[in-house]
Amino acid sequence: MRAFPRQLLIGDVLAAAAFVVVGQIFHNTLAAPDAALRAILQIASIGAPFALLAWALGAYPARAPVMRADVGLFLWRSLLAWLFAVPAGLFLRAWLLGQPTVLMAFVGPALASSAPFVLGWRLIYALSAALAHGGKVERSRRYNSRHERASTGAA
Repeated sequence: MRAFPRQLLIGDVLAAAAFVVVGQIFHNTLAAPDAALRAILQIASIGAPFALLAWALGAYPARAPVMRADVGLFLWRSLLAWLFAVPAGLFLRAWLLGQPTVLMAFVGPALASSAPFVLGWRLIYALSAALAHGGKVERSRRYNSRHERASTGAA
């Protein structure tokens, strides 16, 4: 796996972990005797569907998005993966924790509360990658323009 997808995967797992810990704090379950096991199961149930769908939808590209269109496509694919992964994660979480049903009323709050972690992380990463490479992209364009003018005899 290339460095860019590996960094994204690690960031996605950390974003899912942050989401789970904040959820445990919010629901006062951090002090429960099985809090660590539940956290691991929840991170897996949230992270696995997202990672699988992000991979299937091309949200783990081989190279960092450096052009505006690349960033847009990367974020679009991340958004689609997140929209499908949250309901899938809720079903997987219920199954792993032995809960008989999944209340669909949780989908909205899960989408709203996970967005800052998963999509926020990916937005920051994409923008920082584009900004880090932005100067190189601009210089290569200027070079190509000068090279084309010189080869055609244009001033």
